[in-house]
Amino acid sequence: MKELKLTVETDAPVTLQNFLIGEKGVSKRLLTKLKRIDGGITRDGKTVRSIDTVNKGDVIVLRFGDDSFLEPNPDLDVPAVYESDGVIVFNKPSGMPVHPSIKHQGDTLGNKFAAMFPDLTFRAVNRLDRDTSGLCVVAKNALAANALQGRCEKVYYAAVTGEIPETGTIDAPIARERESIIIRCVREDGQRAVTHYRRIAYNGRYSLAEIHLETGRTHQIRVHFSYIGHPLAGDDLYGGTRCDIGRQALHCGQMSFTDPVTGEEVTVRAELPDDIKAIIKSDKQEEKKMERIASFSVDHTKFGVGMYISRIDGDVISYDVRMVKPNGGVYVSNPSLHTIEHLFATYARNSEFTDKIVYVGPMGCRTGFYFLTRDTMSKEDAIKLVKDAFEFISKYDEAIPGCTAEECGNYLEHDLESAKKDVLPLLKKLDGYTPEMLDYAWHADK
Repeated sequence: MKELKLTVETDAPVTLQNFLIGEKGVSKRLLTKLKRIDGGITRDGKTVRSIDTVNKGDVIVLRFGDDSFLEPNPDLDVPAVYESDGVIVFNKPSGMPVHPSIKHQGDTLGNKFAAMFPDLTFRAVNRLDRDTSGLCVVAKNALAANALQGRCEKVYYAAVTGEIPETGTIDAPIARERESIIIRCVREDGQRAVTHYRRIAYNGRYSLAEIHLETGRTHQIRVHFSYIGHPLAGDDLYGGTRCDIGRQALHCGQMSFTDPVTGEEVTVRAELPDDIKAIIKSDKQEEKKMERIASFSVDHTKFGVGMYISRIDGDVISYDVRMVKPNGGVYVSNPSLHTIEHLFATYARNSEFTDKIVYVGPMGCRTGFYFLTRDTMSKEDAIKLVKDAFEFISKYDEAIPGCTAEECGNYLEHDLESAKKDVLPLLKKLDGYTPEMLDYAWHADK
């Protein structure tokens, strides 16, 4: 029986239902299911009700029952591209998880399979990230699963930033980022990882890559292309921008295997989805070039607090929002900076300029963060929004939004009091700030 332990961290007592749904993101559907399982929700070995009060330090254990049972959902639209007595291959859309989780109990590929084959156990042979689209093989029995495991040849397609070589191999070990349970990175002590690719097309902004994996590490394609300076479009976890697509532009487009029942050599294909097609389409009249601002001409050891344009990429303007002096030796703490990013994004996304904001996120160092807008937003309005957002943060005293484990991974530490103090220097600096001062060169000459 699968189980999950959750520790209550709220200072004030709360009902179990509010803790699970409000604090841990458990869906109402899952909570109802757990209540129907004998011993589905316990504390200190005893069943606890959803209306009971839980206190800080309590360990709540959730037991999910028979892992083979999945709730059928026939309403999910997932086309099957191949089927035999031993296997079925789905063309999974982006945004759909393969397996259920705390937040996804009825909208997964497993739920679609359960609706089609209520008497069979769901056995996915290959796994795709929730936002990765394409072919996913599911075995209909244990023998087929064993026969197919490690014997499916996959071809992926990805839209990556910039122009990559015509062919190439990335051989770089991958390890878990030490401070995260989700993020991976290239590191010498990691597991060997090899990615082969060839460029199919380039439209002046993105390359379409055909990818063959020699190894199968978590996030391998995403990590490797970010490592060589060409992150996937939409993959903001590894340095890509979402200005043209709302998810990592990765698709499993071809699969070859031997059918475990018929012995037939099978090759199935899935066409690129429309969102990836749209960003790799070549239109010479619409191609946009990236203007890199000459920040390298600035002595960053003397560079102070401020807000600057770091690059202009087509109709997207990237602002470098600095709260402390780079290379100055005194940095904003990670919990403080994470809090500032969360509250800034919350304020910006609820402002009148929400449709002109592309991205708010880290710059990889504890000196500030990036703020990306469309060029339809004036520089004066961008300055004003940053000032207003920091004024909002300096007086904020409520709960910090968007801080569940799924949204933040392992970065759950926040420090509101330090954040309120750390925004003050920039708030003071921006008083009287003009669009002219957004230019790096303006500061380089001072």
